[in-house]
Amino acid sequence: LPINFLIPIEGTALNRQPNLTARDCLRVLCLFRLTCPTSDLRVAAGRELHLGPLQPMAMFAANSLFVGDYLTTKGQPPEEDYRMLEALGFEPEVDVHVG
Repeated sequence: LPINFLIPIEGTALNRQPNLTARDCLRVLCLFRLTCPTSDLRVAAGRELHLGPLQPMAMFAANSLFVGDYLTTKGQPPEEDYRMLEALGFEPEVDVHVG
């Protein structure tokens, strides 16, 4: 299950929505983990914006994350994601789907 957090984009209907806090985002991930215990949770768009330095905490509830850019917005450089995962003791597995 990909979990996206709103990235406000100028000119869209949801642009003026209040930003989520890191705590809100972590609660969402925990609720998904509790309600979908056997599903793979993948943290996706908006994690950089809303979780900031608390991104590593998301990996306690999620199984994976999207690395790099998203469909309509830029993500953080993949190297930062790999460093974060390695610092948590994970061995990043690159899964590339094309087509």
